[in-house]
Amino acid sequence: MRRSFTTMAAVAATTLSVLVDTGPAAHADRNAHGPAVTGTFSAGAAHAWQSLPAVRTGGAASGPVDATVVADPNALRQKYEGIGFSLDETSVSNLWKLTPAKRREAVRLLVDPVHGAGLDRFRLTIGSPDLIEHLPFWSEDDLPAGVKDDFGLKHFSIQRDADLHIIDTIKLIQHYNPRATFFASAWSAPAWMKTNNRFTGEVALKPGSATDYYQVGKLRDDCIDAFARYYVKYVQAYARHGIRVDALTLLNEPGMDVVYPAMDISVAQQQKLALAMKREFRSARLKTQLYVHDFNFWDWRDPNSTATKNYHRIFDDAPDGSVKGEQVRKAADAIAFHPYWGDPTVMRDAYEQTGKPVEMTETSDLSPSTILDYFRLDAGSYILWAQTTDQDGGTLHWTPARDNNIDWDEVAATTKWPDRLVKVNTNTKDFTVRDELYAMGQFAKYLSPGDVRLESSAAQNGVSNVVYRSGRSSYVAVLGNGSGADRTVRVAVGGRKFVVTVPAGSFATYRWKGTAGPVR
Repeated sequence: MRRSFTTMAAVAATTLSVLVDTGPAAHADRNAHGPAVTGTFSAGAAHAWQSLPAVRTGGAASGPVDATVVADPNALRQKYEGIGFSLDETSVSNLWKLTPAKRREAVRLLVDPVHGAGLDRFRLTIGSPDLIEHLPFWSEDDLPAGVKDDFGLKHFSIQRDADLHIIDTIKLIQHYNPRATFFASAWSAPAWMKTNNRFTGEVALKPGSATDYYQVGKLRDDCIDAFARYYVKYVQAYARHGIRVDALTLLNEPGMDVVYPAMDISVAQQQKLALAMKREFRSARLKTQLYVHDFNFWDWRDPNSTATKNYHRIFDDAPDGSVKGEQVRKAADAIAFHPYWGDPTVMRDAYEQTGKPVEMTETSDLSPSTILDYFRLDAGSYILWAQTTDQDGGTLHWTPARDNNIDWDEVAATTKWPDRLVKVNTNTKDFTVRDELYAMGQFAKYLSPGDVRLESSAAQNGVSNVVYRSGRSSYVAVLGNGSGADRTVRVAVGGRKFVVTVPAGSFATYRWKGTAGPVR
């Protein structure tokens, strides 16, 4: 059983006392020639993944420092899954406005673990998401005129994914980063599976309200099994292209009251869909994982309100007795979150209360400090949303308007998202990236899926930290120095300690061998 966060903090504090406050003669001679500690740092493009002076554990590890980091190799938290971005149609479209050489250069910079940032986890969309450049919105099972349904999924096709270069882009990523992994989300079931026979969202005012809306389009109860098979067909279709989709989310942001592609699924339907998906995965001999929720923090559980969706109820027994919460808990492999509303500590609560990994599957926050903070709150991954636009902010078919008769051409002319991670200049056929990419690389270049985070001490004097064990006895520490001056930092893990200098305004990564901790 996992120990609570409070208990972990107490362990870290005790370890700090034992390892650090032992005086200047604390085994300095014995460890003077201990394992080497190598490091790099980034402070924007001008200082990208630059080497830092190597030090050794022991030696001059005593004396005054600006901050101390202590991690307990026995206090294991979550596994690292990856950092990356979505391969949505808009982002892919803009990458394909570059020349082939420049496109290769851009992808290499983003994903190559040796020559680039090493981003390694990517979100695919099953049909249209809420953001596309080229109309119309589409599902993977749109029907020809005169056909009302397709329970045999005879009209299923990912041809549009191929036509829009989504598969080509994945192949390019795989070329530069063979360890890259992929998961996928649908924003809606195909129109024919929905109560209103409409792929895009449809909204209406809640009875008695002039401001609160709800999503009209719902999954048909008789289509739950068909929707699960639709997901299987998607995974199998991508596999035929050499692309392993290792996880699916249940549905992107279920119940959003929007007019772009969206769908409502009740808690009861979520439970039945989760069980149907895992049943269909087993039948097809797929090891695909299932992420439930895929929505905001407080849509999972708001401790101060009963008015939110409170989708944590997916793990409760169904009121009519048709589904046991434990069945759904076993079917779920992780809980996915978005950060747009609520308190991020919900992630830590969900991790400790359910024992399930938590994943940040969509965010627009480029701050490396947020990545570090969310990893400390037990997130296993950090996936950015729609991060490539042109010099004008893109041609985007996204809107917050709740107008079922929306003018999508007007939306495209007026909706712009400038300053994303990658900016493509369609005039010069060149690209630029934001400085945050290099700090992201301080995580992604040096961490590998399966690395386990250790509980570690809190930020001190402007220096924050996250520490992982890699394999049985290797360690990776990412330190963020948010101050305007260099900081000397003592790091103590598993009986070994060393002192480094973290440059001002940078993120630095250190790697070394240490005492083996428990294996799980």
